[in-house]
Amino acid sequence: MQEPKTCPSARCEPGATLLGVVGADGRVKPLRTAMTIDAGFVAKARAGGPPEARMRFAAACQTTGCTQWTGGGCGVVEKVLFHLAVPQTADAPLPPCLIRATCRWFSQQGARACGVCDLVVTDQGMMTAAE
Repeated sequence: MQEPKTCPSARCEPGATLLGVVGADGRVKPLRTAMTIDAGFVAKARAGGPPEARMRFAAACQTTGCTQWTGGGCGVVEKVLFHLAVPQTADAPLPPCLIRATCRWFSQQGARACGVCDLVVTDQGMMTAAE
């Protein structure tokens, strides 16, 4: 049986894993240690606006229960790779990742997904409003 996949662009909800923080350059800076968030973290994070605009979270991939599901995979990574094709050379080391072994994007696209992962901000509403 195949291991369940992890969504690397989940919502800030109790039980999710904090993957990283969006830096001043707009790229996600990965954490070195997994941090499962609780209701207290969620409440504090929401007090500063949408947490998904400032942090990236991971949770179980919902497949057909997600609006990004295309029927065969996650549409987010497909769209990002189509619009932001960043080459990943075969010999380049992969960036650190807390979920690579179960990551939905990595299972679909391999190292190519890792090459664009830090460019994905789940909620870009605040970024657009600030421009």
